[in-house]
Amino acid sequence: MKSLIGKFLVIFVLFSLMLFAENHELQSYKLINADTLIVQNINDEYISNLIGNVHFFYGETEFFADKADIYEQQKIVRLWHNVRVYEDTLSLLADKVNYFRKTEKLFLDNNVKIEEIGENSHRIFKADFAKYFRNENILYATNQVSFLDLNENIVGNCGKLTYLITDNYGYLTESPKICFTEKDTFSIVAEKIEYFGKNKKITATFNVKTFTNEIEINSDFLLYFSAENKAIYQGQPKMFSEFADAFATEFQIYFSENNIENAQLFNSCKVLFKTIENSKKISWVTADKMNFVFDDARIKFCNAENNVISYFQQEKNVSQNEAKGDKLKLKISDDNKIDVIQLIENAGGLYRFQQK
Repeated sequence: MKSLIGKFLVIFVLFSLMLFAENHELQSYKLINADTLIVQNINDEYISNLIGNVHFFYGETEFFADKADIYEQQKIVRLWHNVRVYEDTLSLLADKVNYFRKTEKLFLDNNVKIEEIGENSHRIFKADFAKYFRNENILYATNQVSFLDLNENIVGNCGKLTYLITDNYGYLTESPKICFTEKDTFSIVAEKIEYFGKNKKITATFNVKTFTNEIEINSDFLLYFSAENKAIYQGQPKMFSEFADAFATEFQIYFSENNIENAQLFNSCKVLFKTIENSKKISWVTADKMNFVFDDARIKFCNAENNVISYFQQEKNVSQNEAKGDKLKLKISDDNKIDVIQLIENAGGLYRFQQK
């Protein structure tokens, strides 16, 4: 009995394929495999129902699925369960896919995973829903979006992602966040984050916050160059740490491995220091330009230049001191205490001493 059923299915499939051969329009896809093939003519349109281990080509695009319906006249393909689509450098996986041949658009729904492997790129995207516009070579992803860039060592997530594959450019919106896997302590959040792959550049705009070790930097705009390990903050940037808070018109931050190595502040610079253990940050320095040198995420040196004004609350004999000069150098100990204060060029100031 099983043998007869098997022979009947074989004859049925061969007969269906013969029908395709009679009409060139019906040869728009190349069937590689299907456990069951049913061809129906509904409203003068042939509809192919493919069931089980489905594998076919439609043009240059390769499809796999558990089930597929192909509408010959409308040139629409609907696929369900374990859907895999291979298109040039892209692999697209989902529970459900609709492919519109006339407009070259694919809509992917549920458990979406898209992998791009190019000559100089390797990226993986995941989302609840995605659209791929083949003619424009643009990918859209929404809802629970996450991505991994294996070449740039970047991971991230957001609510919406748009990626222009040809231009190697993408942007994230709706609570975007990215982290650097080699710098697992460095992350960026903002209202919008853009990635320029050709220039190895990242920009973040509006309510930008970055975190690295115990340091937080906020601004309206961030420009990050991954090749140089350099970040530029503009739009009222602010830096916060346990030992000091800094403000200026622009920050330029340089990274080494996992940590900040150097921070340069430009124009209207002001830094608040904690000079006594467990005290508030009431000591301060203002200048036109400041430079911080870090070691293991701790500030070790601070240099200030041009129009330097300082106020320090000290321990022991000196309770307060105020000074002005062209240059100021600070050396900070491992326990976040100022060891050395050095004023250079045109130094002057007022010192007050404690009464014994």
